[in-house]
Amino acid sequence: MTRRVAGIVAEYNPFHSGHAYHLAEARRVTDAAAVVVVLSSHFVQRGEPACLDPQTRTAMALEGGADLVVELPVPFCCHNAGVFAGAAIDILAATGVVTDVVFGMEDREAPIETIASILLDEPAPFKEALARNLRTGLSFVESRSRAIDALLPGAGGVLSRPNNSLAVAYVRQIFKARYPLEARPICRLGPGYHDRTRGRIMSATALREALKEGDRSALNEAMPEYAFGRISASLASDRCLADDETLWRTMRILFLREGSTRLASMAEMSEGIERAFVREARSGRTWRQFVDSLTSKRYPRGRIQRQAIHCLLGLDQETNRALQRSGPLFSRVLGANGTGRDLLREMGDRATIPFVSRGSEIPEGAAQTIERLRHVAGEIWEGLLPVAAQRDPFEPPLMI
Repeated sequence: MTRRVAGIVAEYNPFHSGHAYHLAEARRVTDAAAVVVVLSSHFVQRGEPACLDPQTRTAMALEGGADLVVELPVPFCCHNAGVFAGAAIDILAATGVVTDVVFGMEDREAPIETIASILLDEPAPFKEALARNLRTGLSFVESRSRAIDALLPGAGGVLSRPNNSLAVAYVRQIFKARYPLEARPICRLGPGYHDRTRGRIMSATALREALKEGDRSALNEAMPEYAFGRISASLASDRCLADDETLWRTMRILFLREGSTRLASMAEMSEGIERAFVREARSGRTWRQFVDSLTSKRYPRGRIQRQAIHCLLGLDQETNRALQRSGPLFSRVLGANGTGRDLLREMGDRATIPFVSRGSEIPEGAAQTIERLRHVAGEIWEGLLPVAAQRDPFEPPLMI
């Protein structure tokens, strides 16, 4: 029987009891000998800085049951679901050892393979409906949802739930690249992604809200003891981004200094939205107020936030498109235990991209652009802390 190695795509922003359940279930349902996690870098998919640095989130993952943690480079982790999921699956496949991809869903029995096939093949009726919907001013995500619902009733509802949507994106990439990976959905535990109910099992949204409010008891209840210890230490040493006040001040200065002409060259900017960025930067008093003022049917909150982060990182349209064509050309090793180190040795012969621990191991060319953005992201993240630039954001991998 082939040895199974489970792969997980995660942000752990921050790590909570639902994540610990996911790691345990991934090992159980696949009978895996090891678990590999692809972890977002300093900025996350929804278009915000992570609340904790990658090293701390890596430690939580290893303590929670992961054996090897590798990085999803910043140009891909702070992006739409298709780019985010596609790059993460590329990395898991590139290890040469991962056999199964395990992901949570709100609707475990949803026909995600059928939905993924339609999105990949784009039959004529789907493309026509998509174009019609876009002409009405709807966002791409909503237009796509309505178009696929016309072909497969109920599919739009499936895609409207965040974890379902990511699940479809994972499967679509597996189909597109014809990877020998088995998709293993598991039922997501607890309240919905945006639910703010507090308790033993909380959404990451509710957990971040409790963090911002300083509700330590809620954090303690919803996080495993080791994770709560890590976040408590980060809070005590001012190494936690619990609010967005500094982010907003930084963004506002950036938008006003650059102006609409220069912002127009940044990744995903289109249709004159850059002028609205400058206009609202003049009047906005908070980050939330700024994002709320720009959110619409055409431009959902996540897209606005990601566009803003691209501006902050200096990720321009040309570079963004080139990196999407190339995909992740390498991945940083963030941490491993003994089993993970054995995997790394095996990957030395089987991996199709470099999995590096030092900058000197990174290939020349476009990979250096990815590394440059990683350095920019790390230094900006450190600068947003209450006490800025406390330590080197590029520590060696955590080996336990």
